[in-house]
Amino acid sequence: MIPQVNFSTNLFLATLSIGLLLTGQLQAQHECEKDCSCSISGLVVDVSTGEPIPYATIQVSNGNQKGGLTDQNGRFLIDGLCHAEYDITISHVGYKSVIHHHDIYHPNLEVKMATNEMILESIIVEGEAMETGLESLSISKLSGKDLDRLKTEKLGEALANITGVSTLKTGQNIVKPVIHGLHSNRVLIINNGIRHESQSWGQEHAPEIDPAMADNISLVKGAAAVKYGPDAMGGVIIINPPKMELSTGHLHGEAGITSASNGRSLNADLLLQEGYKNFAWMAQVSGLYQGDLSAPDYLLTNTGARELSYMLGGHYHKRNLDINIYYSHVRQRLGILRGSVVGNLNDLQLAVDADEPFYTRSFSYDINTPYQEVSHDLIKAEGSYILPTSKINFQYGFQVNKRQEFDVRRGANNERPSIDLELMTHSLDIDWLHPELGDWSGKIGGQMLYQDNNNIPGTNTIPFVPNYNNSRVGVYVVESKYFRALHFEAGLRYDYQSTSARGRNTNNDIYSNNFSYHSLTGLVGISTPWGRHTNLQMNIGSAWRPPNIAELYSFGKHEYTIEYGLWRSEIDELGRPVSSDVVYSQDTKPVDNELGFKWITTVNRSMGKSSLEASVYANYLKNYIFTKPGGVTSTVRGPFPYYVYLQTDAFFYGLDASVIMQHPNRWKSRITGSYLNARDIENDDYFVGIPSNRLSYEISHQKKIFGLEFDGSIETRYVFRQYNAPRTISIQEIIYADASNINLFEADDSSFDFLDAPNGYLLLNTHLDITIRQLVLGIQVNNILNASYREYTNLLRYFADEPGINFKFSARYKF
Repeated sequence: MIPQVNFSTNLFLATLSIGLLLTGQLQAQHECEKDCSCSISGLVVDVSTGEPIPYATIQVSNGNQKGGLTDQNGRFLIDGLCHAEYDITISHVGYKSVIHHHDIYHPNLEVKMATNEMILESIIVEGEAMETGLESLSISKLSGKDLDRLKTEKLGEALANITGVSTLKTGQNIVKPVIHGLHSNRVLIINNGIRHESQSWGQEHAPEIDPAMADNISLVKGAAAVKYGPDAMGGVIIINPPKMELSTGHLHGEAGITSASNGRSLNADLLLQEGYKNFAWMAQVSGLYQGDLSAPDYLLTNTGARELSYMLGGHYHKRNLDINIYYSHVRQRLGILRGSVVGNLNDLQLAVDADEPFYTRSFSYDINTPYQEVSHDLIKAEGSYILPTSKINFQYGFQVNKRQEFDVRRGANNERPSIDLELMTHSLDIDWLHPELGDWSGKIGGQMLYQDNNNIPGTNTIPFVPNYNNSRVGVYVVESKYFRALHFEAGLRYDYQSTSARGRNTNNDIYSNNFSYHSLTGLVGISTPWGRHTNLQMNIGSAWRPPNIAELYSFGKHEYTIEYGLWRSEIDELGRPVSSDVVYSQDTKPVDNELGFKWITTVNRSMGKSSLEASVYANYLKNYIFTKPGGVTSTVRGPFPYYVYLQTDAFFYGLDASVIMQHPNRWKSRITGSYLNARDIENDDYFVGIPSNRLSYEISHQKKIFGLEFDGSIETRYVFRQYNAPRTISIQEIIYADASNINLFEADDSSFDFLDAPNGYLLLNTHLDITIRQLVLGIQVNNILNASYREYTNLLRYFADEPGINFKFSARYKF
């Protein structure tokens, strides 16, 4: 279907074309070049300790040589420069020198120097001029050695090491990040600068992203809709690939390999990079081969996994112009526990009562039904053009997401996917970092997105969701200003989305609907010192998202649940939500936007050799969309409970805290904790699947022996039982009520679960890294005590325990 292009889209394209045309005609000589008043300043520190390095040599070259030394605090200032960009060399006795191509549009250099004995290279972190909209938000980051140890994990598991983040799992291979209790379409993922667009509506659909391809991962915990658009209600995950540096002078990179005992897996990755004067390139590849995982008392049959990821990139620089081009591909085949497949309530009862999951077999690398096969391709072209006092950024992305889900079916259908979807997404972003207006700095931007989603024929099933097209346009402005030491920022954004859906109803008749949503969002925030050793960040922001296609149109069985969307269900004469043969629309059954209003305050305090970070937040969600049990329906396999999508008002609030204490002789302790409470305030009820509260304590030590660097830690983590869970209705009660024609939900239609929330659990983990110049050898042990436990937010907790003890052996070489 060819979408109709509305007036907003035409206006956006016209503005973009004119902007780019004007950009090409402007002469971009910076004012400071005219009178040789350009300057650069920065800080030089030790990469391991963070301590400043005095008397480091700074050498600037671009036609004529200039230089200087850092002061006792590690700071430097080089002024009187006649060019806006140049090569800079930083060196110091005993440290690795670093050469960097730099321009004055990236101020506030931070140079992190590594000693000659270390595997790490010295690096330079550039500040981004005129960046605003995030300084009042709490941002956490995974990078360096911390990320290296997590590169073989799923994205959700890696992010769970950040306070306030937990996971939503479907077994062991399908893991989604949960930020402050929100996930899926309420958490936005920015992968390599592009919104990651996939079938994220499914709780059983993990993001198709490989952490091994990331150089660093940042997490924004606030409502960041003004900067990033719809869906950023719980937070934003920003995944950045390795930066392509110019003038490196040689081929360099790193290679890693990891073997794990649980699943007998092998994971390997390789990164190659090279930079010249005006051009740089990079190439990455990563792969995983995993067999059946095991719980402490039994194997988890059919939990193998296969993954392959690769990426290519090129960077071109010409004075005021930078252009980057990327291509990446991720392919996954993820096995799902065979014992989780049940046909009806009687099967479910037997599976829950069993000592071990049904169909448990000896270890195998085979992946049979049920499993998922997904792939994601991304092509990205981005550029920036520097004007005398401003900067224009533009970015185009094209994504193809393919998803096939294979269930246990009879005969030849067992080889056919029961769900086969293809989603194509085009996106275009442009923003202008405008000149300072008085004391105000900021940016104005626009975004356009078009999606085409189709069910691929051949499944021999009625599609769970219809085909659809989405068109979205958004414009925003964010501004900031300093009032002495207080940094103030504010922003405003408007988005408009139109959707065209096409599907078939229960009579196999074709239906089609056209509908649209729009919303205005904003933010206000401050960041300021609070006393000598404390910094305060406070942000109040609104966010929104339109209902996704599954929330509106889902109909039938998906994985092991039966669900009916808001436009495929109705209230019967007894007041019960039931499925509907009629397909409703926005005219006949209006469904509102989901709106979020989040306040978050973060305090950072330094206390000598210790530091504290604490964030408190509250998130009010109006028209919150969720599933709740509607009753029991008869299927060809027997009675089965079904769920319907409804809207309500919800309130989430909580606290994240972490304390780091530096002890003598390079010992360090870290204590973290998170508390979350969530309620359906309209119906005075709890939601199913809200993450439990948790605490952790880690003690680590670094020591150098005979030229070898040892870095080890022991962590203990306790996850509490979820006491704020809905009531429990046992499977026996449901079977008896169905046989006796009793409506369990007539007097009480509140949410329920089949089983009580599992007990809390304690995990003990450890790791040890040994650095031998360019080589790092590592051993990591998870669940040392081989504890049997079940995670409340694992959708397969009815059938099996979590994996038991796991030894990981790794080697990483940087060259």
